[in-house]
This record gives sequence, C-alpha cells and structure tokens, in this order.
Amino acid sequence: MPHAYQQIEAKNLALTIAYEGSAFAGYARQRGDLPTVQAALEDALTTVVGEGFRTVVAGRTDRGVHALAQVVGLFLEEEHSFDLSKVRKSLDSLTPASISVLEVRAAPDEFHARFSAVWRRYRYLISSREADVPHLRRLCWHLGPEFQAGPLAEAAPAMLGERDFSTFCRRDPSGGSLRRRVEEVSLYSVATGLWALEIKANAFCHQMVRSLVGYLGRVAVGDKPVASFAEALAAQDRALGVTLAPPQGLYLVGVGYKEPYQHLGALDDGGFRELWSYTLA
Repeated sequence: MPHAYQQIEAKNLALTIAYEGSAFAGYARQRGDLPTVQAALEDALTTVVGEGFRTVVAGRTDRGVHALAQVVGLFLEEEHSFDLSKVRKSLDSLTPASISVLEVRAAPDEFHARFSAVWRRYRYLISSREADVPHLRRLCWHLGPEFQAGPLAEAAPAMLGERDFSTFCRRDPSGGSLRRRVEEVSLYSVATGLWALEIKANAFCHQMVRSLVGYLGRVAVGDKPVASFAEALAAQDRALGVTLAPPQGLYLVGVGYKEPYQHLGALDDGGFRELWSYTLA
C-alpha cells in the first residue's frame, strides 16, 4: 500500500533510537574521528535536514554501552515541513546497521532531551552460565556459576532513596553534586543463566551504574559480604567502590519526562519476568 504522506511544520524533533554499542567509542563525538553514535546520527541528519541543527541526548553512554530506548532532541535553526514517518525511514536507512531510529516526533520549543527528563532506567545483563557463550560476549558480563542471585537481591535495596553516591561515581571535574535519588531496583531472570539488574533514578553520575554493578557482582560471587554494600554507600569513599563492571552488559532502556512532555519518553520493557523488585515508596 502506498504511503499517505502527512506533512507537519516543526522546528524541534524528538528521536527515539537504539544502538548496539560495541563498535562505537561512546555516544558523544570524539576527537580524531573515532566512530560514535552521535557522529553517525548527525551525518544522517545532515543529509535529511541540512546543516542548520544541533542535537542533545537524554543520557550519554560510554564506549561499548548500548541503548534500547535513547532519546535525542533535535533543534533546528528554521522551521521545516516534515513527514515524520518518512524522516524516520530515511534516518534509519542512512545510519549504520548497529543503530535503529525507532520513532521521530515533533517536540515543543521548550523540550530538552536531557534537562526535561525526570528519570532514567538502566539495565545490566549478567551471565551465570558455566561457559561463556560466544554470541553473548559483547552483550553481558559473564560471572559464571559462582554468581548467586540471592546475596545480590539482599544487598541491592540499600541504594534506594536520595543520597551522596561518591563511593560509586567519578568525581565531577566542575564540582557538581553527586547526590542522586534511586527510585527502583529490580532483578529479573531473562533466560536460563542470564540475569538483568535494573536501576531507575532521577539521574546518574558518570559510571555510577557500572560501579554499583561492579561491587554487587563481587557480592554475588561471594567476594564481599552483603552488609558491605550498604557500608560502602554510607562511607562516600571512592576507594571502596571503584571496581567497574565491563561496559558491554549495560543498556539505557528508558527515559521519562515531566508534564507536558510525557509522550516524548521512551521505555523498552524487554518482556522480562520480574523476579525481585524493590520500589521506593
């Protein structure tokens, strides 16, 4: 059936994208022409909308980290006439196979992909299988059969609430606060021997999720006692929590926005069965 074009006038757009981060040096542009998600997306945007634009992302991801529901705000210098379905298809065809443009929507002038967000959700995949399955090596952290879900589930709720996460965040060079509010933490069984730990917070500081998971992974394999996680949080001492989980297990899976921008948010639920879930009242 031929496409029925529906033209709208818009100056700002909100893009929902997914990407497999193994081939990228992170989301943000880097010096030296390193491959990044932003560079690939903006190259495609230049072809579709021309030169007069800038982009803002909801949450920058590091080298090797993935996204299933990332939101990118597009600010145009001038108003354009768009068929959003055609724009989405064009961008999707112009970006590498490791990037998918899932949705393109018109956005109000005041919408900001980063600053309008009120929460973000990350998922981290851990394998407890005996053997390191080759096709999962770029997608999860293999901890092997030493991994025990029980101790991790017992320790993880200690991160709930608002606190200073200095133990599990890289220091902000500009002196910004490391206080964050974790609203939910959940552990899911994805498949036999494959687990997903999800954390939802109002915001995350640099490498916060990988630091939290890195410590909890040591709890799960018996290298650290359960109670030590709460103690490390309270200590606000980076020296106690610097073990980073590898980047390939981390996924940005959801971004939520305040009124009146809720419809511009994105969430991939993965269809996972919830095993344990702890929610801040």
